[in-house]
Amino acid sequence: VIGGATLHRWTLGATAKQEQLDDREVEFPSLNGDRTGLANRYLYAVTGDAIVKYDTVTGSSRVEETGGPAGEAVFVPTEGARAEDDGWLMSIVATEDGSELRVLDAGSLERVAAVRLPRRVPAGFHGNWFGDEG
Repeated sequence: VIGGATLHRWTLGATAKQEQLDDREVEFPSLNGDRTGLANRYLYAVTGDAIVKYDTVTGSSRVEETGGPAGEAVFVPTEGARAEDDGWLMSIVATEDGSELRVLDAGSLERVAAVRLPRRVPAGFHGNWFGDEG
């Protein structure tokens, strides 16, 4: 259930600056974990039955409809990634008879794979990705 939150950026320095990036209601914003605390270009969020990719440089966004409520989109980098969005997004999507683990190409938001789960994963399920070295 979307709670009315919209995407904002806060810049902290000598003064604090707040900027609204979108008026769409979203939840579970995420990014490439290697960019945590650093400048980043791409953000991902969930809105109803869709996953949104934001480009903070151009101000554009791309939406991938999921056909059911989507959980947090977790970014997984490819080995030897060269670009910030070189990787996959993994999200649990509710279906009529259970759930699916969806894997999307983080660059294009095209579906790469889907794994059907025999039971519904409860809403609010969160995840993290830790590579072999982490």
